[in-house]
Amino acid sequence: MKKWVILFSIGIFILLANLDMTIVNLALAVLAKDYFASMQQVQLVIISYLAAAALFFCFAGKLADFFGKKNIFLLGSLLFVISSLYLGVMAQSINAIIIGRFFQGLGFAATLGLAVVLIMQEFPPEKKGFATGAAVTLTGLGLAVGPPLGGFILQYFGWRWIFLLNVPLGVLSIVLTYFFVSRDPKVAGKVFKLDIISTPFFFIGILILIYALYSINEVSINELLLLIFIGLTSLSFFFWKSLHATHPLINVALLKNNGYLFVLMIRMIFMFIMANFLFLLPLYLQNILFFSAVDTGLWLLCMTASIIVLAPITGRLIDVYGYRIPLMGSICFLLLSCVAFLNLQNYLSFTFFLMGLVSFGLSNGMHTTSSVNGAISQVAPQYSGTAIGLFFTIAMIGAMSGVAFSGLIIDKISHYKLIKELSLKGLSFSTRQNEILFSVANGSQKLHDWNVSFLNESLATIQHATSASFILAFHIMMAINLVLATIGIILCLALFKLKKPP
Repeated sequence: MKKWVILFSIGIFILLANLDMTIVNLALAVLAKDYFASMQQVQLVIISYLAAAALFFCFAGKLADFFGKKNIFLLGSLLFVISSLYLGVMAQSINAIIIGRFFQGLGFAATLGLAVVLIMQEFPPEKKGFATGAAVTLTGLGLAVGPPLGGFILQYFGWRWIFLLNVPLGVLSIVLTYFFVSRDPKVAGKVFKLDIISTPFFFIGILILIYALYSINEVSINELLLLIFIGLTSLSFFFWKSLHATHPLINVALLKNNGYLFVLMIRMIFMFIMANFLFLLPLYLQNILFFSAVDTGLWLLCMTASIIVLAPITGRLIDVYGYRIPLMGSICFLLLSCVAFLNLQNYLSFTFFLMGLVSFGLSNGMHTTSSVNGAISQVAPQYSGTAIGLFFTIAMIGAMSGVAFSGLIIDKISHYKLIKELSLKGLSFSTRQNEILFSVANGSQKLHDWNVSFLNESLATIQHATSASFILAFHIMMAINLVLATIGIILCLALFKLKKPP
């Protein structure tokens, strides 16, 4: 009975973390309109959350290995609830929202990875696949409920309630976790030690790369390459020093395990594609096809509902056959979704859109369970916190890259295409009017939300030109996703060729 209460209490935070992901993406169009936020600011609402998680996943895992998984989970839960309350009550500008999302991401970093570990340690080895599947079912529930619930909240109550919803549920999870989850018996007598020479270079390297991702649309190519070089150099020094450190932040030796390394790379590719799907599809539906928030949520339900069904089934398959077959299946479905989305137009292509949504839902339902099992099953229990921290750090870097890179592609290509279209039509506008049109072409704004009397009889022409500009950029991004999914399949095949099955 105890393990089921623990699954419920910790599962609440798994639910909330994924609920916030889909709801907040759905709210981007509303936030962009309310604050006339640029594409970069809209991206930063997502990136700040992911950046905080990427920075502190490994550190939270290290703290958990010394101070106890329960203690760090509770601390992260409390921070998540407080920051959600701040976003729901006090945030009064787009910058305040970005800051609140950063602190929410810190709480996310200290809960998500540890949530999976805490649940798995309550189940016997032959049931760990089922335990992970159950946890991912809650992930699927959060992703599934998020779009329709988010659309309903946005349309009838306002965006602040998507954060306020976290407060009572988060408090319930904290109370149940405090009373039912046992303290880690191995924590007693341990002294926290951390290599103070190498650790700062990890944070410096990640921060510089995050800044490079955020600034990718604003700095010159030389400045961007310099930032990337400094970031990678800092991380390279960190990894080199960690090999010789007694108490490193990350056990770099884990990366010598090919199975673990391949799983990390596959997870990074998956998160890159998933993040840009969740970033672009709500903008496409609301600002290009003019769907309401509720209708958008209902459509995205097709993408997420299948996770609820597939996650526990995948868990049972893993208990019998291992994680590699479901992992391969997830990437195959991911590739199919990229093909389907590559055929979308500036009108609703029902067949391709539904195929893309369902395929991605199937992919997501199989992927998280199999990749988490693939990562955790290859490390000793005493390093599970660190290993899962690195796993989710890599995942968050992939997600940040997906949002930043897709934003760059959409912004630059749509800008170029729209200028070309306006030139061919012999149309010219003021600087401010062009800013509005460019924000419509990249999907961050809706043309009908602004005073467009300056367009006169050219309204239909401009509407077609802006939507066509977005679609061209969208197609290019989906083609890039297709290439990455193909690389993911190659990595899955490499897992099958390992001499000793992980």
